[in-house]
Amino acid sequence: MALGSFTGIRIGVATVKALSEAKNIPVVSCSSLEGLAYNVTGFDYICSIIDARNNQVYAAIFDANYNLVSDYFADDINNLIPIFKNYSSMAFVGDGVYLLNILSNFDNNIHSKNIGICGYRKFKNGLATNADYLSVLYLRKSQAERLRNNNV
Repeated sequence: MALGSFTGIRIGVATVKALSEAKNIPVVSCSSLEGLAYNVTGFDYICSIIDARNNQVYAAIFDANYNLVSDYFADDINNLIPIFKNYSSMAFVGDGVYLLNILSNFDNNIHSKNIGICGYRKFKNGLATNADYLSVLYLRKSQAERLRNNNV
């Protein structure tokens, strides 16, 4: 998962897949939520939250080593608060943190450097694959798809 337009993400992934296939280069995937978690150190758990507007968020919980320990969420923030309470010593990072009415002392921006570090760690841990297995993870349908389905 990465932030950006649906079309922009598709183009980026298609480009990576083409280069991987042409040069026989392995690939690793790293979500925007994973990259965001890399802004935080010193906590047992890190909850990355991206504001999806209208009280909706994209979120995920990672351990201190940036391993995913929850599902990826695309939900109303109020539905996720009970889940968050199950984790002690958790830092919250991302532009959706304000919906929890707490202050974040972390950089709430996703940095390409952190995506690179995430990818490198995954590569070093043997999590690389070939391009056939690389795909985009959409946590919800595009606005156009949602509008079309509501008008059917």
